[in-house]
Amino acid sequence: MEINYINQSNDDSWDAFETYLSPILEETLNKTGFKNPVEVNVVLVDDPSIHNFNKEFRDIDRPTDVLSFEDGSMEGEVFMMGDIIISVDAIRRQAEEYGHSIKREFCFLVAHGYLHLLGYDHHTPEEEVVMFGLQKEILHDIARKDS
Repeated sequence: MEINYINQSNDDSWDAFETYLSPILEETLNKTGFKNPVEVNVVLVDDPSIHNFNKEFRDIDRPTDVLSFEDGSMEGEVFMMGDIIISVDAIRRQAEEYGHSIKREFCFLVAHGYLHLLGYDHHTPEEEVVMFGLQKEILHDIARKDS
């Protein structure tokens, strides 16, 4: 398992959050039954940057919290998951809005991105139940292991 963590937010305090990526990915792979070795890129940006990505790739002219760009190719036995781009501005904003910690919001968005890269989506109510249920289980199990 290889995770490339790229902090482009111009805020070095986010570097410490890299330690959360592996446990979340391990739990996500475990919950989804995915067995291959994987590689993924997790990129932190600010709202203007994610706004540009959202406009360019999704034709949506506003910032968002997380974008996932699935690769899905194999390099030998390694599954190239793709890229997750997360707005640190959205993490702060949503953590305050939902009344939980920055860490919890970061972990939520990372799990959400990992699931998208593994083919999960939430376009229909049925898909949403499955994907959000998995996210909840992943975060619950990570929190339990931390305690």
